[in-house]
Amino acid sequence: MFETGLPDLDAFAAGDVRRWADFDVAVRRAWWTDQNWYRFPGGELVPLSREKLAEAACHGNGRMREVAVERLAVSADPEAVPLLLIRSVDWVAAIRERAREAAVARLDSATLRAMLPLICVLRRRQVDDWMTALFRRALPDHLDAALAIDDRDIRRWVHSEALGRLSRARLLDIAVRDHDFVVRAVCGNALLDRGECVEELLAAGAPKVRMRALTLLGPDAVVAHLADRSSAVRSMAQALVVKAGGNPAAYYRAMHVSFGVLAGLGETGTAADAGLLEDRLTDERPRIRRAAVRGLRRIAPESAAVAPLLTDPSPAVTRQVVEFLRGKPALVGVPALRESLAAESLHTRRAAAALLRDRDTWLRLHTDLTLLADEALGADAEQDLHAWLHHTAATYTTPSPALAAEIESLLPPAPPQVARQLRFALLQTRNSRD
Repeated sequence: MFETGLPDLDAFAAGDVRRWADFDVAVRRAWWTDQNWYRFPGGELVPLSREKLAEAACHGNGRMREVAVERLAVSADPEAVPLLLIRSVDWVAAIRERAREAAVARLDSATLRAMLPLICVLRRRQVDDWMTALFRRALPDHLDAALAIDDRDIRRWVHSEALGRLSRARLLDIAVRDHDFVVRAVCGNALLDRGECVEELLAAGAPKVRMRALTLLGPDAVVAHLADRSSAVRSMAQALVVKAGGNPAAYYRAMHVSFGVLAGLGETGTAADAGLLEDRLTDERPRIRRAAVRGLRRIAPESAAVAPLLTDPSPAVTRQVVEFLRGKPALVGVPALRESLAAESLHTRRAAAALLRDRDTWLRLHTDLTLLADEALGADAEQDLHAWLHHTAATYTTPSPALAAEIESLLPPAPPQVARQLRFALLQTRNSRD
């Protein structure tokens, strides 16, 4: 972090207070720290510059840190309090206790509020629970400031610590609106623990909270959420219906078609439901087509109706089609895949390349060599060739003479090392045929 020396302390102190924890680690590991900055002429310590004092406070030498803490205890410089807090979790007990005494004496309300992010970082240092206790004492007076800390892990911990101090309305607002699903789950579960806001959380909570809320309501709510947008909630609803002796697929068959219905039918249906899903492969909505393909992967994995969607205008649909077609050469032939390599849409070309590479090693190599000059896919092709070279260059299959000739003709623009290895592999296959 500080490879050539100490930073400008005024600028550093004016920034994010959490940087002092990084400063501590960086100084301790730095090659440029002075091992002999103090001496005792006449029993007195020499005066120290601010920079030397900051360095000493974070030094690997315990004597240096001890002297620095004594100086920081009476210093009015802005770096004094964060450095004292850092030394409050020092691994040396004597330094730790003196730093705590000095830090607490300096922590008025405004300073404590400013130091909250650093305190939250320092609590991770597994010395004892002093830093956590300090935070908890500060929390009642600085609740909003603590909740507003922008570090993800700190926010999650702070919200768990603040649960008992948040009103029902505020917990619900966080549980349905916060951008972090973990924070939403923390607050939502706190409400469910008290049996509060169950319906509100089922409608707008984090998926894990909505799953739990579903278990607290009656059978009508369970059936209503069989077609939920969340796969986790659908799964819970399906399990509850089965537990009650019902058949989720029967409900899906009777429902008006939607994304959730098709997804749920694909998750619980049988081969007899394939026709309903196949009928939706031509739906104008990409999300519906995607759900239909995904469902057919489970209940009708040999359906011939899916392959035409390899050229679907939606990349999301095409990705599902690729997953459906993997390992099923009978459903789409090599000529069709090669033709798709020249399609206008990039996602169709990428999908065709992926399926060709999956067929066998020689088709993989032919595909990569074909795409080397492609502006959009050339980099991927070259990377795959190098992956073959370094990880699977031992090839035990034999290409047809026609495919071998095509590969040979594509070698001139290939990377030299790849071309040499491929020529050697082709020579071996010819010798084995002879």
